[in-house]
Amino acid sequence: MKNYIKILVLFLLLSYNGQAQILNLNKQLIQNDSIKWLGQVRLFFTLIDQEVSVANMGGNLDLVRKFKKHSLMTVSKVSFARSNSETLLSDGYAHLRMIFNRHKKLGEEVFWQIQYNAIRGMQDRNLVGGGFRYILMDSEKYGLLAGSAVMKEWESWLFNDAIKDVSIIKSSNYLSLFAEVNKNFHFNVISYYQASFTNFFQPRVSLEINLNINLTERLLFTSNFTAYYDAQPIIPIDKFVYKFKNGLGYKF
Repeated sequence: MKNYIKILVLFLLLSYNGQAQILNLNKQLIQNDSIKWLGQVRLFFTLIDQEVSVANMGGNLDLVRKFKKHSLMTVSKVSFARSNSETLLSDGYAHLRMIFNRHKKLGEEVFWQIQYNAIRGMQDRNLVGGGFRYILMDSEKYGLLAGSAVMKEWESWLFNDAIKDVSIIKSSNYLSLFAEVNKNFHFNVISYYQASFTNFFQPRVSLEINLNINLTERLLFTSNFTAYYDAQPIIPIDKFVYKFKNGLGYKF
C-alpha cells in the first residue's frame, strides 16, 4: 500500500501545470522550441454491479518541461481492479527522466523509477541509472530513438509470506518509434531490453504500443497494449504477461 501512495502522490504533484497541445512527447522533445510545457492525462473508471461487482480504475500522466538545451520528462501510471472482495489488479509506476542536449544526435540521460505490482508479488522496485540516447531518425512526422544505459535496481518480492530482496546492476536498452500519420491519428512504440551484465541473454523485455485518435482539439481516444517477458523471474510466476486497454485522454 505504501508504494501505491508514493506513486499517487507523485502523480498528483506532477499534474499541477502544463500549457500546450501535444501529439507525442518524444516527437515534441526534439522539435518546436516555442513549447515549454507538454502534457497528457488519461483517466478511466468502470463500476459493474450485477451478480458480481467489479470496479476498475486508473490513470496515466505524461508531462515534459523543456529548457533551452535540456528536458525533464515524467511518465506515470496507476491501475486497480477489484471484484467483490478480491483484488484482480493493483500496479503502477512513476518514471522521471532528465534528457541533456536534446537537439544533438547523441545526448545523455539520467533516470529514476519507482514501481509495484501487487498481484505478481512485486512489493517494491526502485531503480536509478544513466546513459546515452541517439536520434536515429527525425522528420516532421516520424522519429526513431535508441538508448543505452547502466542502472542499479532494488526489488522486493513476496512469495509464500516471505520477502525476497534483490539488488542488481543491469544494462538497460530501448528503441522508440513515434509517428504522426495525420493530424488526427498518431502512435508511439517503445521496447526495452534489460539484463545483468553477467547473464545478458536472460533479459527482461517489454513492449508498449500507444495509439491516439483526436476526437476534438483536446479530447482523444487512446488504446494501449503492453507486453512483458522475464526470462528468469525472481519468484515462480508467469514469464509472459500482457495488458490491453482503451480509454479517453485530455491533452494540454
